[in-house]
Amino acid sequence: LKEFGGSENLYVGDTEKPKLEKNSLLVKIKATAINRADVLQRKGKYPPPAGASPIIGLEMAGIVEEVCPNVTSWKKGDRVMALLAGGGYAEYCVIPAGMAIKIPDNFSFEQAAAIPEVFMTAYQALVWLGELKDSENVLIHAGASGVGTAATQIVKNVVKDAKVFVTCGSQEKIDFCCSLGATKGFNYKTGPWEEDVLAATEKKGSNLTLDFVGAK
Repeated sequence: LKEFGGSENLYVGDTEKPKLEKNSLLVKIKATAINRADVLQRKGKYPPPAGASPIIGLEMAGIVEEVCPNVTSWKKGDRVMALLAGGGYAEYCVIPAGMAIKIPDNFSFEQAAAIPEVFMTAYQALVWLGELKDSENVLIHAGASGVGTAATQIVKNVVKDAKVFVTCGSQEKIDFCCSLGATKGFNYKTGPWEEDVLAATEKKGSNLTLDFVGAK
């Protein structure tokens, strides 16, 4: 990144290969993903934590190339994915061994690279914090976003008979969310949607609402 601003400031360059650290893995990156946070970092509105790589990229999937001698849980050649403080756009990264996640055998590197940021965020919010249960009504704001689409798929696959309702900014986005399993969507640009949610849930409303857009 030459400087903060538009995508024209991104460039392909050379840098030193990261060095293995204690309790860490050196991973040859095969795939990464683009998140809104990456865009905000590029614009200078979401600074990386101190000590993070100057190269942007918050998640990756790849192959373990080197293993710290005191690490016994991984070996060279293992396929792993991980959430990063930065450096996902590079060819290599060093990660704490405890942060590595085994890639399922039936996942491609591209599929795996899309998991750590949005799916883990959505799972934490819905399951750990929201205590998602069977047969609940779940309202997801920004349903067509990365976390929103991940949340819909988690609800439809983790519990039984739950219904997902989403708010989006266009009918195209609503249709996409419904293709992932949402029961119904509401366009927040066309007017208030609260009464529509009540009508769609037989006046029960939502048991669990995911609103990461309004969070501070």
